[in-house]
Amino acid sequence: MRRASYRQAIEWVALNDSAADGDAFEPEPVSYLVSAALVADIFDVPSERVGRDVVRRREQLKKARLL
Repeated sequence: MRRASYRQAIEWVALNDSAADGDAFEPEPVSYLVSAALVADIFDVPSERVGRDVVRRREQLKKARLL
């Protein structure tokens, strides 16, 4: 079985974890999500980076009207 990439993990969090919350587009609260913490641990990156990347992806999805 092939492990998902960091990009795929960010996509999943962006689409599935608290995307409708009021602070869904703020990196700091997003970085505290359990799923974001797991992505940070699995890919050995800071949770702050995961929060920024999830928010960036959500903004792209919103612009494309997919979120």
